[in-house]
Amino acid sequence: MIHIPDRLIFFDVETTGLDGNRDRIIEICLLSLSKGGEVAIYETLIDPERPIPANITEITGLTDSDLIGAPTEPEVVEAIREFVGFGTPVAHNLPFDLRFLNAMFRRNNLLELGAAGIDTLTISRTLFPKLCIYPEGGGSHRLSNLMYHFGLQDSYANSHRAKDDVMLLVEVFRHLQDYAAGTSEMLFPEAVTHGCPTCGSAMYLTLSGDQRILTCKKQPSCTAKLVV
Repeated sequence: MIHIPDRLIFFDVETTGLDGNRDRIIEICLLSLSKGGEVAIYETLIDPERPIPANITEITGLTDSDLIGAPTEPEVVEAIREFVGFGTPVAHNLPFDLRFLNAMFRRNNLLELGAAGIDTLTISRTLFPKLCIYPEGGGSHRLSNLMYHFGLQDSYANSHRAKDDVMLLVEVFRHLQDYAAGTSEMLFPEAVTHGCPTCGSAMYLTLSGDQRILTCKKQPSCTAKLVV
């Protein structure tokens, strides 16, 4: 069972790179969800006051021209900190996103969030130790792979933009919560969630007509193949 605090802050950041201190946030989306059902959203682009690397543009689609006229970090950081308040952060790979958020708060002399929160990546790894890799999932426990695992691909984009990822994150969290509580209507073959029955590695899922076929990630050294 996943304990649910009074107020959850689902969030995602897009950044200029991977270093929480050196790089900067260029887009953020936060969704506040209270136990009473109240929902609020805050989203903004942020001018990092530096060029966006080409590999980041390739991933997010954001270019330098997209950020012309966007507020700078000092112009929005207080509103972001106020929106978060004392809510519990929820993110996929929470430590990564928190590093950027806390570094931003620290640079602007605002109260940091610490390291506490709910990490859906950790929950996924606990519930599905060797989750199979779907054709466009990108990797076993990536948010995009969980989107396909829970059949959400027709409703949510795989765009690597902050708001799209946050809306998907909310639904993935709900599915993980139901699965952990034993109330999910979805059932999965063990090889889908716990890996190859021969060597224990995660498996690739491919479609062949109406068949769903699992092949071991360690092929050709492991030749396990299952129809599920």
